[in-house]
Amino acid sequence: MTQVSSVRIPLRQIMAVLLTAALTLSLSVVLTVTSTKEAAALCSANRYNGTWRSSDARLKRIDIWQAEDCHLYARAWSVCKNDSSHICSWGNRRMGDSPEPNFQFVGYNWSNADEVLHLRMQDRSHISVWDSTDYHNGKKVSFTVAMYKSR
Repeated sequence: MTQVSSVRIPLRQIMAVLLTAALTLSLSVVLTVTSTKEAAALCSANRYNGTWRSSDARLKRIDIWQAEDCHLYARAWSVCKNDSSHICSWGNRRMGDSPEPNFQFVGYNWSNADEVLHLRMQDRSHISVWDSTDYHNGKKVSFTVAMYKSR
């Protein structure tokens, strides 16, 4: 005669395990959502975000925003060479990481030159931008533009 042993798990133990699993999953989701919201809030609290304008045709506008990766990005604009009634974008660039909170820089590489914009925060609505251009033929040009935040 053979004996077969059967293991019986009480219904209460099964329910307890399922309830514990459900609560653990719920808590995990809440913590993840909260952490993501806090990280996004830290990223969006940058005083450079916005549109900065000047009256200088060489550097008419700079748009600055903070992306999901928490890095600052910029798009510089100047008066178009072929149509002075419009402004043309220089394209999007990631700003360089600077240990100084009131200083940022943006680099552009052109076919005939390398250009760097050095942004210095004066207050919440004013920045000064030093534009330094090194042409491949050896010529160097630099100028400073005062900009104000328009939105």
